[in-house]
Amino acid sequence: MTRRSVLGGAAALAGAGPACALTEKSQVPPDSFTKAIAEAVTALPERAPVEVEERVAWTLLDNLASMLYAGTLARPMSAAAYFAKNTPGRDADVLTADLVSSQTGAASAMAYLLHAAEIDDSDPRGELRASAVIMPACLAAAQAADASGPEFLRAAALGYTLQGRFVQPVGPVQTRGWMASGVWGPPAAAAAVSFLRGRPAADITSAMSLAGSAAGGAFQYYFDQTDEKRIIVARAARAAIESADLAALGEHGAARILEGRAGLYHLFAGTDAPALAQLTDDLGRLEGPLYLRPKFFAASHSIIPTLDGLQAAAPPELDPASIESFIVRGNASWSRIVARKINDFEPPSSRIGAALNFSFVVAMWLVRRSVLPGDYTQEAFRDPDIISLARSGSFEVNDSDHLSIEIVLRYGERIHAVAQDPDRNAPAPLSAAQRMNKFNALAGSRLNEERKADLHEHCMELKNARSMRAWVRHAQKLCGA
Repeated sequence: MTRRSVLGGAAALAGAGPACALTEKSQVPPDSFTKAIAEAVTALPERAPVEVEERVAWTLLDNLASMLYAGTLARPMSAAAYFAKNTPGRDADVLTADLVSSQTGAASAMAYLLHAAEIDDSDPRGELRASAVIMPACLAAAQAADASGPEFLRAAALGYTLQGRFVQPVGPVQTRGWMASGVWGPPAAAAAVSFLRGRPAADITSAMSLAGSAAGGAFQYYFDQTDEKRIIVARAARAAIESADLAALGEHGAARILEGRAGLYHLFAGTDAPALAQLTDDLGRLEGPLYLRPKFFAASHSIIPTLDGLQAAAPPELDPASIESFIVRGNASWSRIVARKINDFEPPSSRIGAALNFSFVVAMWLVRRSVLPGDYTQEAFRDPDIISLARSGSFEVNDSDHLSIEIVLRYGERIHAVAQDPDRNAPAPLSAAQRMNKFNALAGSRLNEERKADLHEHCMELKNARSMRAWVRHAQKLCGA
């Protein structure tokens, strides 16, 4: 498309007479996805289903644990302070940190902290970090609006549901070079924020379309082992708040930002949009939170199923010194993502780089039987046993959609493990005991046993909270912020 063709098309429209004149109403096509979604949103019941409210509360507890741990790290706290102070205000607290800011500042600061330790939850339907954009944006907006606990829970559930429905028909977009949370998170979170504020369908439509225009986030960080993925989600959360703000001021975006010829599905997924009914039908179920899976290893979600498989197959008494090498196998799609990083292993130099490094994570688990945020130390990055074992890895292409790993022992024996990939289209189990073990491990760096128990109870009582401002103030006291 050239400048001449664009101008020619505009001239043709201008010469078509009054029938083609753009009016305020005609800026939103009657059949646009964003308009239909917004209309479905405004028809939601007053409360989310009981099971959904409970799962969002558990999700918040998991998120707070990740943020509490990130608060012990210098770089994440410096970045959170930057985001909070760059757009000053007193609309919202940055949970777990002694920071207060505008809604955009608080949302971006919380998003950065939530994703900083690489142990936040995911939605397997798109292999995306589910909470990194949705939860911070909703927390900031709920404080500013002084929403009730049920109103916050419903808005967050809406964000998770839209994000999940956006991505489910197309799956991961990482193979096309994009961070999925940066693509689908902004429009979903913007709809949730606008709805939480009680805006009409027209504003929700505009908020989604404006946020969609801010979608993106290059996946190159995965290959370069760099840290900007947490900046991508911080910007995405900020864009969600900003888009809802601008929509309320009368700004409009491309209403066909999802399904249009240059919309998100064509641009980021390389395919046509799904049927509209997949995004709008029975939206009141607000099922999105039920698909979220907490991370019980501090690693890229593409690595975790392999760790789960190893944990089930490798005997506890396995001596890492007896391991000669390991072979990872998967189809060509997996080859494009992990083959080079395994075959041409480079030792990591940062926490994020290490958590994204397939060979390093596998080797660290085999040597230490632990992959938690506290394991990513400079000493671990230089550990000769881990580095030597990581260098021994190789990738081979086969026809399987599931990764497998073969541990080759020096005495000729081999241990086979298959990645325990979750059923992407099935709801996730609650796994309450594992969640509590993770919460206690991460929050234990900041909270004593009594405060951990109180914070857990405080999250479970969110469904009865009358004021999110009051709820957050008490949560901050429990977090020592």
